[in-house]
Amino acid sequence: MAKKLFLTYFIAIILGLFETETSYAQTISGSGLPPLKPIEKTVFDSAYTKIYYEYSYRKDSLKSKRTEGQTILLAGKYCMGFMDYYEWLFDKTNDSLYYAKQSPMSLIAQGMGLMQNVTYKYPLVIDKRTGQATVQVKNIQTYEYTEPLQAIDWKKEEGDTVISDVPCKKASCLFGGRKWTAWYAPSFPLQAGPYLFSGLPGLIFDIKDTKDNYHFTLNGLENLPSGIAIYLGADNNIVRTTRENVRRAVENEQRDYLKAFKLSNPGAQFSEELEKGNHSRPYNPIELK
Repeated sequence: MAKKLFLTYFIAIILGLFETETSYAQTISGSGLPPLKPIEKTVFDSAYTKIYYEYSYRKDSLKSKRTEGQTILLAGKYCMGFMDYYEWLFDKTNDSLYYAKQSPMSLIAQGMGLMQNVTYKYPLVIDKRTGQATVQVKNIQTYEYTEPLQAIDWKKEEGDTVISDVPCKKASCLFGGRKWTAWYAPSFPLQAGPYLFSGLPGLIFDIKDTKDNYHFTLNGLENLPSGIAIYLGADNNIVRTTRENVRRAVENEQRDYLKAFKLSNPGAQFSEELEKGNHSRPYNPIELK
């Protein structure tokens, strides 16, 4: 409930639905907030390694402006999980405050800055036992699909570089309608990387598409003394369907953000001026097809 409140607010800010910060403060302050609850989640495995990737992308492929963020890869014996670092930290904060019997306002105070920094919207888990990937796509609605992990046809390329003092080799592939260039480290034998990228003989340290719409760069690695959960959110509002249906749904939401917001928030009312405005948003997903 707390996360949905935050997400609804920030989507509304994008749309310009709140004229002042005061109106939002009146909405979330006071004793009317629901009590804290643990984040609803499906746990797939335990991770003993955390790998951090800087993340940047262009919301509009026709413009140079970039949105930057931080992601985290959780590596376990059987599964890999990849998600936005700040959303992971929000979930951890929520659960810590719940078990400490803190008030909802304590989450408002600590969680606002975290959710403002969330930029990556494709949390996923790869299950190596089944060869399947479960991917969530967070837009106005949150969607989820599960399908066999696509085998990537990597092409080794000439060239070497050093990233964070680690020698890396070059490879390229076609994936999701984009051409990607990756730098991987044979000295790190984990065959993994950000998003759904895997299968190289070494950990991916850097990968971006050739038009530089999406870019991930490794900026930290941590081995853990005890396991932490590899999970996906599991609340009842998630729309579970096929990959193609998710692609169409998100594209439709981007065509008319206001309509999509109204459908997911029944009873929401807007000014006549806002109703007449342009409600389309750029559509530049990580996978074009």
